[in-house]
Amino acid sequence: MTNDKLIIGGHEFTSRFILGSGKFSVKDTKTVLENGGVEMATLSVRRANTGDQENILDYIPEGITLLPNTSGARTADEAVRIARLAREMGCGDFVKIEIIRDSKYLLPDNEETIRATEILAKEGFIVMPYMMPDLAAARKLEAAGAASIMPLAAPIGSNKGLYKNNNRRNKSSCNCGRRHRQAFTGLRSYGTGMRRSYGQYSYRHCR
Repeated sequence: MTNDKLIIGGHEFTSRFILGSGKFSVKDTKTVLENGGVEMATLSVRRANTGDQENILDYIPEGITLLPNTSGARTADEAVRIARLAREMGCGDFVKIEIIRDSKYLLPDNEETIRATEILAKEGFIVMPYMMPDLAAARKLEAAGAASIMPLAAPIGSNKGLYKNNNRRNKSSCNCGRRHRQAFTGLRSYGTGMRRSYGQYSYRHCR
């Protein structure tokens, strides 16, 4: 696996494990980073404080690439301010763009994400935007300068992991053995209940 490099923004990584540090205490974060084969870790800028509380940056081992996120941002302008603050605090040039206006379902705003990505990429940030799975939006993010994209796999807090049917509408639940046409809104997925995509629709064979 050492020859199978993951390259993001010109930086090489041998591990594809990106640790989300939000659920750990700062001391547990250090333990996980030191023993988990991690080379990149996300962090909330809100936890990298300069006050009397513990600063998570003091517990990050050498050699770990920081991926500060813009959690809490509801607009592109707010995300840009958080990213700039993270850079000034010494978190580096990587940034995970999270722009969520919807406080109930916590779904990312693709339009604002594209705008923030364009601004930050021009400022030299290595932008990894979090987005709703949408091919047209993904292409716009690439054109805006995104180093990679991070599409939503399952609703935040659901613990469902890669949930392939999230972005499909009008899913048939019958077992008639016939082929049903349904609107196709997400990325293609294969496996059990294989769906073949034709144009803007996907077709599902019931069992």
